[in-house]
Amino acid sequence: MIRLLMMVSLGLVLGGCKTQQVALDEANHGVALISELETSLADFRRIETHSLNARSASLRAQKDALAAVEKIAKRDMRIRAAVGDRATARILDTLLASTDALADEDAAYVNAAAQNEAAVAALLTPLPTTKESTSAAQTALAEMGKELGGGIRRAEFFAFWKAVKASVEKEKEEIAKAEVDASDSESK
Repeated sequence: MIRLLMMVSLGLVLGGCKTQQVALDEANHGVALISELETSLADFRRIETHSLNARSASLRAQKDALAAVEKIAKRDMRIRAAVGDRATARILDTLLASTDALADEDAAYVNAAAQNEAAVAALLTPLPTTKESTSAAQTALAEMGKELGGGIRRAEFFAFWKAVKASVEKEKEEIAKAEVDASDSESK
């Protein structure tokens, strides 16, 4: 009889233990938000990749223009020397005499070029993907958005019932011990 009453009450309790629809809706809304976030991040990555490609093309064009200017300058100096431009020849002699200064400038240029290349390489590093972490969050939220089955609710109820029973038994033992201690202290 007691078992029958226990099973009936268990059935009533489990029937009333449905997860509130608000909690299910919140979890499902979180899944949708993460999906939108992933879409936005993919668009951002696509736009940033396009921007990085445009920057790279611009830097290449600037380097090509600089090389063309240097080529024209060297050609101009050869023409000046060929027609006997003495002022330019003196300037060239002065520049060639100060090779240490030129070497220092070249070293500074090489250093600056290396720094520029490192900066360009850092700009062209692709953004990391967030698909794995957002998928994991979506999976966890999707689980929260499902109603628990009867077996899981029954197991949760029995685990709760056992914990309450153990706590009640422990409290009964402590009360009995306190009563014994109280009666011992009264008899003294």
